[in-house]
Amino acid sequence: MTNEEFEKIWQENRGKVLANDDEYQRISKSYLSWGWADYIILIGGFVIFENFIQGFGLHIILQYLLALIGMVMIWLGYRIIKARMGSKKTLEEVESRVREKYRMTLRK
Repeated sequence: MTNEEFEKIWQENRGKVLANDDEYQRISKSYLSWGWADYIILIGGFVIFENFIQGFGLHIILQYLLALIGMVMIWLGYRIIKARMGSKKTLEEVESRVREKYRMTLRK
């Protein structure tokens, strides 16, 4: 089987194959799950940035907009750290493993 043929088969069956892999599903759900810590990080990030930006003497609307941006930045950083701590592998690494496993099953 050529590489182009495999790529075509992989694109057709990618969703089904990845849906059957437990590790891929677990990591994928960890990226989307929300817990109480997410809400605390969001609120805490807003409070921290709001207090930090008040020292600059900006207009109140600009202060809140910058605090919202800072809140999202802190939360995204938390989500990245949380995802990396939960699993040593990324979705891309797991998908490449599943892909190679699927390629070997087609060769048989």
